[in-house]
Order: sequence, then structure tokens, then C-alpha cells
Amino acid sequence: MPTIQYLLDELAHRLQRSATVDTPRGHLVASSRHYGDEDAPRIGVLLNRDLDERVAEYLYSFKIRSTEEKILIPARPELELKARCCYPLRRGHRLLGFLWLIDGDAPDDVVMPYVRQIAEALGEEAEAADDEARRLNELGQRLLRGGDEAEQAAHELREHGFASEGASVCLVAVVRPDQQRSVGLPALSTSAAVQEWRRPGREALEAVQRDVQVLLCGVRAGTDDGVQGMSSRLADELAGSRARIGVSEAGDVEDSRALLRQALLSACASQVFDHLPAAAAWADLYPERLLVETAATLPDGAQPPASMSPLFAPANAALLETVEAYLDHGGDRTATSEALFIHRSTLYYRLSQVQKLIGVDPTDGRSRLGLHLAVKLRRVLHSDVIAFLRNEEMLRR
Repeated sequence: MPTIQYLLDELAHRLQRSATVDTPRGHLVASSRHYGDEDAPRIGVLLNRDLDERVAEYLYSFKIRSTEEKILIPARPELELKARCCYPLRRGHRLLGFLWLIDGDAPDDVVMPYVRQIAEALGEEAEAADDEARRLNELGQRLLRGGDEAEQAAHELREHGFASEGASVCLVAVVRPDQQRSVGLPALSTSAAVQEWRRPGREALEAVQRDVQVLLCGVRAGTDDGVQGMSSRLADELAGSRARIGVSEAGDVEDSRALLRQALLSACASQVFDHLPAAAAWADLYPERLLVETAATLPDGAQPPASMSPLFAPANAALLETVEAYLDHGGDRTATSEALFIHRSTLYYRLSQVQKLIGVDPTDGRSRLGLHLAVKLRRVLHSDVIAFLRNEEMLRR
């Protein structure tokens, strides 16, 4: 079959008009030579490989992703956009991209045979890419399982070009510790955030380990990885699922299992501590992930002393909230009062009540450290993540 570029050039020559093929998300696939009909957005796509956001919003407003018929799109002078014709490129029900012609309509008997051939070529490329993705995802599964096969999996991934020489990997873990299962979550590879993140120098493999969905993000040296931004957008997409996302540091592909442990602990910390974002990065939350990891391995003798137990009784919830806020604000009474919307005299009274109740002075440095640890560890131990932490074998060193 002729290549997409050959077909596009032949069509453009017959029409004496420039033509382009884009992906469903507006990334440039191929472009013909120009015939003097180009506009600013077309030149921008050629230079940047992507559509300007304002132009994309305008074009997609014509429902081009859902139609099977060509659509005529009016000019938009404020965007320096000429009128153009959009031909959806489909194979079966799968949208593979768009063929664009500037300056209105063209004869269907000329254009449609090329539309069908380009769509067929894109479909064959997509099938080959799907097969390759499945192979790479299987290698990613083996890599994360560890053991003897992990080293061979890392070697084969590098041979396939994933995280090759000079590249690093960063792991993103999506978990729902409250339900201990990821059933019902969409495939991460179909996420808009992930698809927009992928570009030359950025690759992603998807793996499922037990009840955890994992992205192995490979980034070539010298490129901006953008993984944290992508993870935040992914968290927005999954907001209704109560999923939490953890992001590891960057490392070598051979270290992927250790990086997965970082991502899992980060996701669990995000689940426990409300002040953390839904997509939490290992590098940004040292105390929280340390508390989460510690709580999962605490022997019985390391539990807070019995003398502190009255503070955790339901009847003393206001005192617990007050002392936790006071400790979180580093003993700043003004900031604590403002955060709790209480008068400073009320704060002084409650802190004195805490001291009477458990015999610990929240204003004393050493006592404050012990009390803060007790409050935070208890929060983890009484959260939904503790069973997940203790059962998840990937968290064991």
C-alpha cells in the first residue's frame, strides 16, 4: 500500500491545494507541500507539530470527533484561520485522525478514494502499534514482578527503544486503597492526560500489578518529563473514582520495582492526609510517606502510650482537632486560631484541657514531637490504607 505521505502529496497535487493529516488530538502526522493557501494555524502546526489550544477548541466545537461525514468549517479571522474542510479518517468505528483541506470544499469523487486509502494505512499502523504496545506492556509486567525475569525484561525493553541509553523512568501508580481494587477504572493508556503527554522523547507503558494500575514513563535525556503535570490532569479525570496517584522519582529502568514502591507509598500518603494533592510526588512529602511506611510495620509495642488514649475518644474530637492543627502550624497560635475559626482564648483553653487530659504539654518541644507522632500515626492506622499497606507485597523490601 502507498504511504500516507505519498497519498497526501498525490491528492494535494491533483487539487493544487495543500493538505494535512492529524491525529484525533491534533498532532501532525503528515503534510503536503504548500500551494500558497496556508494560514497561520497551519504554519503553527508545521512548526510545533501541535494545534494551538484556541484553534483546537474552535475546530472541535464542530463535533469532528463524532461524525463520519466531512464537515465544512467557517473561517475565524480573529484566529487567522481560513475556512477548511475536515474529513474524519476511520477504520470501522475507530477514529484514526483527520484529513484537512484549506479553503472550503473539494470534489468528493477526487477526495474520498484518498480518504479511504489514508484511513486504511493509518489503521494498519495503529494495529502494528497496538501489537507493539501489548508486547511492551507484557515486558513492563515482568519488570515490575521482579525476580530473575526482571533483568531480562529490562534488557528487552531497552532493545525495543524504551528508556534506552541515557533515558530515565518515572513510575505513576493509581490506587484506590479504600476498596483495594482498581476494577472499574479506565485503562490509563486511553486517558486524555496520558495521550497528550506522549510525544517524541516521552513514552509510557501500562501495567497492572495486583490491584494497582501503573504507568512506566520513559523520558529521554535532555527533555522535560512533565510527569507531575500529567499525573495531576489524570487525577482530575479520575476525580469521581476516589483514586489516588503516587509519582516516584526518576531512575534507571532496572530500578522500576523500587520506584513502584515509592509511587505506592506516595499514593497511600495522599489518601490519608487531606492537605496533600490527589497526585502526590515522592520527593515532595517526606514526613507523610515516612509516617505511612512506619505505620504499616509498627510492632504492637510501638503504639502510642495508653495515657494518650483519652485524646482519641469521640467525646474529645474537638480537642484532637485543635491540638493537631496547633502542631501542624508549628505552635503558631495565631495561625491555628485562624485555621480553626476560633478565638485565641478558646485555643488556650483547649490546649490546657489537652494537658490535663493526657498529662502532655503541647507547648513543650519534646512532648510536642511525641504527641505529633502519635496523632499522625493513629490517623494512618485508622485509615482505609492500612490493610492495603500490610497486604501489598510490592511494598516489602
